[in-house]
Amino acid sequence: MNPQRTCIGCRAVDDQGSLIRLVRQGDVVVDATNPRLPGRGAYLHPGCLGVAERRQAVRRAFGPGAELAPSTREAIRPSGSGGPDTL
Repeated sequence: MNPQRTCIGCRAVDDQGSLIRLVRQGDVVVDATNPRLPGRGAYLHPGCLGVAERRQAVRRAFGPGAELAPSTREAIRPSGSGGPDTL
C-alpha cells in the first residue's frame, strides 16, 4: 500500500506519489518533490492550486509570512490532470 497524504487544497486523501510536496524555506514555499528537501511538508494536487489559494491553505500550513515562490507557482499550474474535482 502506498503512503496516503491529504491535499491542502481540496482536502482529498490520495497517494503521496500523485501529490506535490511543498516545504517552507525562509519566507518562501518551494516544490520539494524532487529532489526531496528536508523540512515540514504539505501536499497539493497540481490542479488544486486555486482552491488552496482561496482557502489560504499555504499560510495555514506554513504560518504567516509564507509565500509560494513564483517558480513553484508556475511549476504546479494545472496541466489538464491533477486533483479530484471535489470543489
